[in-house]
Amino acid sequence: MRRAVVARAGFAVALLGAILAAGGCATSRSVEYEHVELVRTEQEVPAAELLDVGIVLFDPGLPEGEPDPKSLVFPEVRRAESRYMPYHLKTTLETSGQWGSVWVLPEKTDSVDVLVWARIDRSDGLDVALRVGAWDATGREWLNKTYQARVPEKAYSKYRDQAQDPYQTLYNEIANDLLEARRKVPAKELQAIRDVAELRFAADLAPAAFNGYLAQDRKNQYRIERLPAADDPMLARMRAVREREYAVVDTINEYYAGLYYDLDKPYEDWRRVSREETLKYKDLQRSAMVRYLLGGAAILAAVMYEGSGGDNSAITMIGVMGGIEGIKAGLGKSAEAGIAREGLNEQGKSMSAEAEPLLVEVEGQTKRLTGTAEEKFREWRRLLKEIYEKETGLPPPPDAAAAATG
Repeated sequence: MRRAVVARAGFAVALLGAILAAGGCATSRSVEYEHVELVRTEQEVPAAELLDVGIVLFDPGLPEGEPDPKSLVFPEVRRAESRYMPYHLKTTLETSGQWGSVWVLPEKTDSVDVLVWARIDRSDGLDVALRVGAWDATGREWLNKTYQARVPEKAYSKYRDQAQDPYQTLYNEIANDLLEARRKVPAKELQAIRDVAELRFAADLAPAAFNGYLAQDRKNQYRIERLPAADDPMLARMRAVREREYAVVDTINEYYAGLYYDLDKPYEDWRRVSREETLKYKDLQRSAMVRYLLGGAAILAAVMYEGSGGDNSAITMIGVMGGIEGIKAGLGKSAEAGIAREGLNEQGKSMSAEAEPLLVEVEGQTKRLTGTAEEKFREWRRLLKEIYEKETGLPPPPDAAAAATG
């Protein structure tokens, strides 16, 4: 009998020791960070390899319906990030010197050689994850990958290179992978990509005039059936219209640039605070769980002691009272974690206040962009189609006519 009591008491002590050890493991953190350098050009890139890149506004990755109040995802911040992040990727690609023109686009367009799309899966200042896809104008896939990075505290230092975003490693990795994908494409096919992009743009605006130049296979990839004559007047007019398209995209990018620079300081401040609060929140969650476990273990040990024939009521009382205090402490830590989450929410709201629409000058007139950039881009596309109709004397495609009268 005495041996059984000792064994059960020993089990209770061992259980308590194991949970204490688990608590020690839960509150200690070993965080490793990886840095990726951007591959920059060391010599002039041949003109044929300077493909134009369009980066579509990122998908903010917001769940449908009301967000979970327990999550650390703030819709206001994500919507701002969906405009800020593609512009910073644009500046990273430009810094590499490996590409032609690089634009941020409100939506997909057929006028660029390479199109990049991404969804924000995670962004809290500490961890960032993006799902990125890229395709060239022929429909060939270049990227389909999730990029993840953990951000060190020094990334927010005021003494760092201010041109380096706290998420710079992730942007560099995307840019390097795009470059690697381009290097795998033979020079002859790079020219074909440029030709297909031009013909897709032409066929979108005037399918009747440019029918038969392109064909699609079962994988929805484009190939050139024939090219228009170099002196084709219709081609010359189309190229002039395409230049106007570029001018429109440049104007839209001036808007995104203004938004980008206005958001730069508050967004970095938000990420820095969010990183600190996220770490604090995770620590408090772990601490609360450990206290719950320790409290429960203490009560269990006391009950096992008494149930095993222990006759020292003081030991039982101390175990029970200690366990209750541990559980109360866990409740207190959970409350602190809730306060930390509320702090993040407030930061998100203040961030969104900085992301108000900006004024932009268009065709000599100053307009306030109160609608979405997508709506503005569609408006300009309708304008270009009208210009093409007037310059060529051909009717616009049926969908364009319907959009103009809708």
